[in-house]
Amino acid sequence: MIYCDAHCHLGSRQFDEDRDQMIKRMLEADVSKAIIICCSRHDLDIGKKLKEKHPSFKLACSIHPQDLEDHDPKRLIEIRERIIESGADMVGEIGLDYYSHPHTREYQKDFFKAQLEMAREFDLPIDVHCRKADGDMLEILKASKNRGIIHSFSGSVEMMRLYLKLDYYISFGASVLFKGAKRPLQVVEAMPIDRLLIETDAPYQSPIKDHRHEPCDITAIYEKIAEIKQMPLPDLCEAVEKNFDIVFAKR
Repeated sequence: MIYCDAHCHLGSRQFDEDRDQMIKRMLEADVSKAIIICCSRHDLDIGKKLKEKHPSFKLACSIHPQDLEDHDPKRLIEIRERIIESGADMVGEIGLDYYSHPHTREYQKDFFKAQLEMAREFDLPIDVHCRKADGDMLEILKASKNRGIIHSFSGSVEMMRLYLKLDYYISFGASVLFKGAKRPLQVVEAMPIDRLLIETDAPYQSPIKDHRHEPCDITAIYEKIAEIKQMPLPDLCEAVEKNFDIVFAKR
């Protein structure tokens, strides 16, 4: 079986002390496909090296919506250059975060739209970050005609269906493992298998207190989702890998 991690920050400084060992644990757990999210020069430099060494890894590059205290438009010129020189496979993660950074919401919308345009220019899928901003998000995505993944989905079944109507894939993380979780389980149960992806968001979103999340931990998420969907784990792995590959298929 092959596990795919649809969203992880392998270049994070949290992995600087033991990145080789973390990758070894990842591969030993059969997590052989992954999207490396790079929202800083440090992460991108490492992500490029990892992709060179592991061709089944995909590289995503962008300005994160939480990183807009500096909203100089020159940053958009710089990120466009980074997308080109890195050979990025995806633009992300991009989007809107009105939960943690409501004070930059107008800049978030401007930078989001600009990066959506870059993705269309280079025919690349996008990886979308959305927190407490579904109204604006849906309005922008309806108008943009991009394609890609809604990362770490935490919305309702109704919201999930609205994103599916726009042809997006939806990725679920460790929220299905959180104690007392109800809505994530209901959404996963209703989610069409041909649009489902699975992620860790490593080193973030660990369901275990004080544990640094790693891609090797994704097996527990797969097992829970297979239980929710009432399907054999190998069948889930096969379906998710197919979806992962379709995201990056050139149109």
